[in-house]
Amino acid sequence: MIYRFAKNTDLPRLMAMTDQAKAGFRARGIDQWQKGEPNEAGLALSISKKNIHVLEENGDVVAMITIVSGPELSYRTIDGAWLNDEPYCAFHRVCVEESRKGQGLAAKLFACSEDYARKQGYTNVRIDTHPGNLSMQRALSKSGFTLCGNLILAEGAEAGNPRLGYQKRL
Repeated sequence: MIYRFAKNTDLPRLMAMTDQAKAGFRARGIDQWQKGEPNEAGLALSISKKNIHVLEENGDVVAMITIVSGPELSYRTIDGAWLNDEPYCAFHRVCVEESRKGQGLAAKLFACSEDYARKQGYTNVRIDTHPGNLSMQRALSKSGFTLCGNLILAEGAEAGNPRLGYQKRL
C-alpha cells in the first residue's frame, strides 16, 4: 500500500469516493456532506496545495484524507476541553472506498497521516465528525483519538452544524 499526495489525475476517483460517502450518509439519515461540500473545485484546490493524501493499492486509490495546519476557526470554541493548546494539524475529509470499508484502511490512513504530521513537526492532531457518524467515531477511538467535546462548525457549507471534536497527541 502506498501513501502519497493526491494528483490531479486522482480527482475523478476522489469525487467518486466522496459521492459514495455522501450517498451512504444520506441513506443513514446523516446530514454530513449533504450541503455541497466536498466538491470538485474544493478537492482540486486542496490537491494543488498538496493537502490531500491518498492510500493507493495496486494502482487504485482506496482512501483519502485532507491535512491542514491549524489553528482552525471551528476549533476555537468547544463545549469540553482540548487536550492542550499546542500547535496542531487537522485531518478532514476522511474517506474510504465503499467496497473496502471494514478492512482497517481508516486506521492505516490515520497511522500514515500521523507519521506525515510528525515529520512536519506536529505533536497534535485534531479532527471532527458528525454526531451521527458512528463508524468514524469508532475508527477515531480505535486509532487513539480522545473525544474532547462538542463544537459548531464556523466555516464552509456546513457552518452552524454540530460536530464532535477529537484530538490525539503524537
